[in-house]
This record gives sequence, C-alpha cells and structure tokens, in this order.
Amino acid sequence: MGVILAAGIGSRLRPLTLQKPKSCIEVDGAPILARQLSAYADAGVTDVVVVAGYLADDVRALCEEVADARPELDVTVRESEVFANTDNMYSLYLAREEVAGDPFVLTNGDVVFEPDLLADLLAADADSAVATDTETFSEEAMKVTVGDDGRVTHIAKGVPKDVAYGVSTDAYRFSADFSATLFEEITRTVEREGNFGDWTEAAIDRLVRNRDHDVEPADVSGRRWVEIDDFADLRNADRRFASLSPLGEKEAVFFDLDGTVYLDDELVDGADGVIESLREQGVDVYFLTNNSSKWKDDYADRLTNLGVPADPEDVLLSTDGVLQHLRRTDPDGVFVLGTETMRDALADRGVEVVEDPDFGDDAPETVVVGFDTELTYEKARNATLAVRKGATFLLAHPDAVCPTAEGFVPDCGAIGAMIERATDRQPDRVFGKPNVEMIGPVLDAEGYAPDEVAVVGDRLETDVQLAENVGCESVCVLSGDATRVDVEASDRSPSLVAPTVAALSEFVGETPEAESDERTDSHGERIASAERGGGGDE
Repeated sequence: MGVILAAGIGSRLRPLTLQKPKSCIEVDGAPILARQLSAYADAGVTDVVVVAGYLADDVRALCEEVADARPELDVTVRESEVFANTDNMYSLYLAREEVAGDPFVLTNGDVVFEPDLLADLLAADADSAVATDTETFSEEAMKVTVGDDGRVTHIAKGVPKDVAYGVSTDAYRFSADFSATLFEEITRTVEREGNFGDWTEAAIDRLVRNRDHDVEPADVSGRRWVEIDDFADLRNADRRFASLSPLGEKEAVFFDLDGTVYLDDELVDGADGVIESLREQGVDVYFLTNNSSKWKDDYADRLTNLGVPADPEDVLLSTDGVLQHLRRTDPDGVFVLGTETMRDALADRGVEVVEDPDFGDDAPETVVVGFDTELTYEKARNATLAVRKGATFLLAHPDAVCPTAEGFVPDCGAIGAMIERATDRQPDRVFGKPNVEMIGPVLDAEGYAPDEVAVVGDRLETDVQLAENVGCESVCVLSGDATRVDVEASDRSPSLVAPTVAALSEFVGETPEAESDERTDSHGERIASAERGGGGDE
C-alpha cells in the first residue's frame, strides 16, 4: 500500500494555489501528484490512498485521470474537512482504516522526486526505512541521525550538521510492526491529546527515540528531489526536472529579444555569457523579434553595443515575412502604419510604399500595420480608410504589449486591434511568431532538424508556441511577459521554465551560481524546506 498526503493549502505559492492545490501544480508539464502516482505504479505499489483537503475535488479528479491512464493503479481518496487547522499527522490519521498495522509507503504530496528514489526506498534491506539524502544539509530540513547499529535514532529539524546522517526526503517505508506502533502513537496524539497540528515526523521521532524499532536510513543520495513550499522551491524544481536537452549540443538556438535578452537598453544579467558560451561550443545563435519598428542592422548594432556581438543576418524579424509576402503578391500601392524605419526597409527592398494615399481609384491595395512607436492619428485614419475601401489588411505580428523596464506598453497587436475595431475587419494575414515561417527559411537553408534547435523567449503564445509549431524544445523565461502563474494556466509546455536567460548557463555547460534567496547544499542545489505540506501547513 501507498499513502500520499496532499491536503495542504500551499499559501506560500499564492496566487498559483488560489485556483489549484499544491499537489496539482505542474513541474515540466506534469502535476506533482501525477508524478508520484506514476512512480508508485512503476515501483509496483498499485494500491494508493491519497488524503486530500484543500480543493479536494481537483485532487480527486487528478487521481481519477492518472488511474484511467494507469489501469493497474487503485487509488482511494480520503478527504480532510479540517485541513486548514491541521497538519500532516492528522492527514495520515485519516488513512488508518486502510493501512494501520499493514506495511505501507508514505510520501508528502508536495515533493517532486525521480521514480528511482522510490525504487531505492523499496529495495532497501531494512524492514522500515527513511529515504535519506546523505549529501545534503539544510538548517530548515528534517535531519536524520543514526546509531552504531545502523538504526535511526532521531528525526528532527534541529539536528546540527556535525551529527546529522542526512536529510529526509519525505519518503518512508514502514513494516507492519512499525505501522501498528506508529498509528497507536498517532491515534493517542489526535484522540487523547486532541493535538491536530503536529507532524508525522514528530510521531516517528518519539518512536525511534524511546522504543525498539526497525527503522533504518535508505540512502537515496544522487536522486533528484525537491519539496515545493514556495516559489524558490518551484524555480528549483523547474530547473532540476526540466526536459530540456543540453543547449551546448544543439546546432542552433533562437533567442527572442525584448524581455528575454534585454529590457529597453539594459541587457538581462548573464545573457551575454550564455550566448558567448553557446557560440564557443559551435552553436549558431539567432535573434528573433516580432518588433517591426526597426530593421536588422538597428538590432544588430543594439546587441553589439550591449555586449552581445551580432550581425544583421543573425536577426530574424516579423517584417521578413511581410516583405516576402509583398514581393510574392506585388500589390499596387502599400500603406504602412509603422515607423519610418519600417517604411524605408520595405521601400528599399522594392515595395511600392504610399506615403500620402489617395482614396479614390488609386487607393492602396494593401495596408501593413506594424509596431508604430511614431503613431499619429493621421496614420491611423489613413489605414482605416484604406481598409474600408477594400485594401488587404496585414498585421506584422500579434503581440498586444511590449515589455519595457517601466512595464508593458501597447504593441502591434493593440494597434491592429484599433484598426480592426474601426473597420470591422480582422487582419487578412498575421506574420511573425508563432508562425513557423519566422524561422523556417533558416531551418531549410541550414538543414537544421527540429530536435537540433531550441527557442528561448518570454511569451507563451508566441515563443513557446513557435517552438511547438516547429516541433523543437523551448525555454520560457520569466523576465518579460510570462509569469509562473501564466505557465501554470497555459496548455503550452516549455521544456524549461527559467527566471532569466542566466539560468541557462548549466544547460550550456557552465556551473550556475545559486540564487541569493535560496538555501543550497554542498553541490549548489536548492534544499527543500522542512515545512510540511500534509495538512493545514500554511
């Protein structure tokens, strides 16, 4: 039997947990609880009790979904109605009818771990075992001490480093004898003492310190695991369990610019080092932007001045697609609602750009709406009149807002929406990301296969969607448009969610510096907090 405690509120993960329980938060596209249930099934533990509480219907629905996908699983959901005022000892108490006196495996529902960690626990020689990471230490984690006979003598938060054997990963295996004794202790605590707010570990600790027992550590060092209590934990889990393959082994990486490589005239810290490292390893680097306000040489100069050397041919614009379309269709007159730079770029490349349109018989056949940082009412008026006269309506790209250091400002999509509203016409065609044609010509020209490239950007609906349309891996950075809440709510699944481009250093080959707000072990890994999530933990 297996027991997963998943009743907690997860208040330190708000606003993520306003709409879903902590155990249903996704890491690399899969909910934490689904990962655990699959690990149980893989390990041959097919009867599992899940104790739910906060948003229990969501937990129940997820359990049913996983059980449908894994028919060998038999999942029972027990519901705590007092989850806000209890902790995980009470949650385990609710599973007593199923497992008290029987051998069982126990995990907390807010821990992400690789399946081999559970397999190691089950394979341990001990009758009862604590899955213990001996290479980790943190003041906030539950530590384990071990006696000369190899048995656990203490499990508590306050164990000093010089006597700690390791850190509990919140995964346990109990024999029938210890199960019976444990539930006697839990029942005494809950029913006789009326203590609903204690941790399961406190009951385990009392038993291993005061009675003969069979609990030993099971060394799971080297296995990945993260207990997720707050956003620092979630960032670490996103990183440690990312499905992204090494970027240094790719043929090419395509970086979005605004909100990814820079914000206004400020380079995102670490972006230059990541890009330089990729190039040193022979990876071709390209820069993507839907921003149609400037031309390739402007962006190349800007990048170079910020410390990222770039040539115009390294830059791919949404305007490229517009230009290709206009060359193909060869319209009689094009009015550009865009910057002077955009108008000049099209005119210099053979497009018949109309500066002051005549709305008689010679009205422009096409209107192009771009990101116009020089927008005037007169230009909006001319674009509206031309579209109302029947001109083809082209939108350079769909981005509604552009990230800046001060915040979001109206972008091409917002300007296009104004013309849509004034003409009661939707664009005949939209260019730029997420259309495959944004990078398709480069893929074809260079012979890159989808699995040989990756897209890095800050927008789910354009950058990550572009990667999905191409069939390649993607990185969603949170330095621009997207937030972790957006990622959680999206149907799109980036291969990695990262705070900034700097976090990609370890996927290139560098050793990342630990974030300043994270507790780290000797390997620079984030240590999971010992705050427990089994009941009303927060």
